[in-house]
Amino acid sequence: MNPPRPGPPPPPPTIRRATVDDAAAFARINGDPAVLRNLMQLPYTSEPIWRARLAEMTVPGRGDLLLVAEQEVGGAQRVVGTAGLHPVSALPRLRHAAMLGISVAVEAQRQGVGGALMQAMCDYADRWMQVQRLQLDVYVDNTPALALYRRFGFEHEATQRAYALRDGAYVDSHTMARMHPQPPSAALQAGDAAPPAGAAAAAHPQASASGNWTLGTADDDDVDGIATLMALPGVVENLLLAPLTPPDAVRKALLEPPRECAIVARSEGRVIGYASLAVQAAVRRRHAATLVACVAPAWQRRGIGGALVTALVDWADRWAGLLRLELGVQDGNAAGLALARRFGFALEGTQRAAVLREGIFVDQHLLARLHPAPPQASARAQA
Repeated sequence: MNPPRPGPPPPPPTIRRATVDDAAAFARINGDPAVLRNLMQLPYTSEPIWRARLAEMTVPGRGDLLLVAEQEVGGAQRVVGTAGLHPVSALPRLRHAAMLGISVAVEAQRQGVGGALMQAMCDYADRWMQVQRLQLDVYVDNTPALALYRRFGFEHEATQRAYALRDGAYVDSHTMARMHPQPPSAALQAGDAAPPAGAAAAAHPQASASGNWTLGTADDDDVDGIATLMALPGVVENLLLAPLTPPDAVRKALLEPPRECAIVARSEGRVIGYASLAVQAAVRRRHAATLVACVAPAWQRRGIGGALVTALVDWADRWAGLLRLELGVQDGNAAGLALARRFGFALEGTQRAAVLREGIFVDQHLLARLHPAPPQASARAQA
């Protein structure tokens, strides 16, 4: 008797973004003992548990990507695989890294589902996220997964002994990572220059002819002082706040969006200067931050503005890996334009009649500075 002929191969899976309504599928696949043994999940998972997780991770604006793979089974689409791509940390110095994980239903394994999910996540990370490094952990005895990850360019970096408890025994795990094969870059223009040599020294405490002042990290005790500074005549005109704005509203403006770097200049305990960077929240804009700076009129033209901007640029270039710094300068603010140009900000355009100031609509100039030497992984890491 001849053996039965194998049936036609299953159609390629369809990949889509997961929703809260996929909670039952996540519980079914990840709760299967044969799948669970290769994950960090705990037994006895349930649909309500996954519904809560999916609700949290699919909130608009979060950096997580959750995908599912569907195949036609019995004339209907059925979820046969799940995958997640998550930021390693919210810390600026780790923003370039993301971790991923996948799981495939037992009945759909070795049918291209894992490869389709991996391809989708790598494409998303490479083409749409500010990610240079993808990393994962995989148990040393998960041979199929190890082969899949190697196929997509993941390399072994470490073996973690007794990494996790699984079914009453400690098991080892490999840490693997993949570097972006062609990190995105931006073409620099003539105006995109680094600060002049020696400018970093301006970030240190300074002394002026009329008194001493120092730079420091802005803290909760400075909020009222910053609000007062921003309301001063000679300062408020060049910001987007209106005079007589209540202090509570100014405080709210300082916190939304949150500033990832904020510094103040103080003299005798009083805030005389302020500058901050707010990193863009959208995933595809996380390489950019908006800069704001102001100095009390009595303290202008004494190097405080330069020291504030120097500190921010140094933080952005050397510690946050930001590619683009941007700001708006109202027409007539010659000192603000000169300061921005000194630090390599180039004019990108002018918004006509963009801001109402003292009963007149004024133009706003849009400037930006691109990192002159963006950080890159070593040649060995990208090989």
